[in-house]
Amino acid sequence: MSKFLALIQNKNKKERLSAKPRVWYKFFANVKTINIAILALICFFGVLYLAEINSMAIKGFTIKDLEDQQATLKESIRKIEFQVAEMQSTQKLEERIVGLNMVGVAKVDYAAVSSSVAVK
Repeated sequence: MSKFLALIQNKNKKERLSAKPRVWYKFFANVKTINIAILALICFFGVLYLAEINSMAIKGFTIKDLEDQQATLKESIRKIEFQVAEMQSTQKLEERIVGLNMVGVAKVDYAAVSSSVAVK
């Protein structure tokens, strides 16, 4: 009977040894799948990051162009305001009056209204 018991124990031992690699194989297959999924996610988020950085860089250049345009417009507004102030100066007005052969008014007479008018 001991021989029979020894054969059964050897058979059980072989089954246990042959079962372990299958479990390890499934474990390593799962780990491999997980690693591939993690690598795919890293690649996906890397491409997403690059796209976002590129978008931000383009927006930065656009903002810089708009700031340059704003500075140019502010400078032109300043020049135009200076020209308006120059044209409204009394010296320029007097030069234009002489150029148009206008005569200055010496005395101003205002019409007097004698009747009083009531406002309703």
